[in-house]
Amino acid sequence: MRGDTMKTFLRFVWVALIKIQRIVMLFTIVFCTLAIFSQAVMRYVFHSPFVGIEEMGAYFAFWLYFIGASYGSYERSHIRAELTHLFFGTSKKYALCRAATSFISFGTAAFAIPWAYDYVLWGIMKNEQSRATFLGSTYPVFWFQASILVGLALMAFYFFVEFIQWVRIIAGKDQIPEEMIAARKEVESWI
Repeated sequence: MRGDTMKTFLRFVWVALIKIQRIVMLFTIVFCTLAIFSQAVMRYVFHSPFVGIEEMGAYFAFWLYFIGASYGSYERSHIRAELTHLFFGTSKKYALCRAATSFISFGTAAFAIPWAYDYVLWGIMKNEQSRATFLGSTYPVFWFQASILVGLALMAFYFFVEFIQWVRIIAGKDQIPEEMIAARKEVESWI
């Protein structure tokens, strides 16, 4: 029974993590779109630009880019130039090659995490504030610098999970499951 409880909990965490990423992407897409639209209306209709909205839009775009990249890593739909299936088909050699690329991707993301952490820590220690005011005050920039750290950590996590999946395939089955070749299927509802 304990094993089933752990699987249920891990499944809940997996799905919750995906849904949180989807909500963040939805929120940032809406905010960035509204920021650009409101700035265009203010500038070209009322001839009075909305001070600070461009900077806020850019910072929210950082969250959109990095969470979008992590979600692409989860889906296995991130940009890649792959021709290995043409050489190896769906054999063990193909699985070895995909395991290696997953491990390299994991290593690259994991290698950059300490730099992102130091960058966020530096922003906190320096109490770096936005240059422009938005709605009358500045805001701490580290909240937006954190998008780099969170995005890289999630990408590293998903690449590591994919690496483990490929290692299991190499160690066990002769045939590669179809779901490992294509993008992941949607989990439950969009949000």
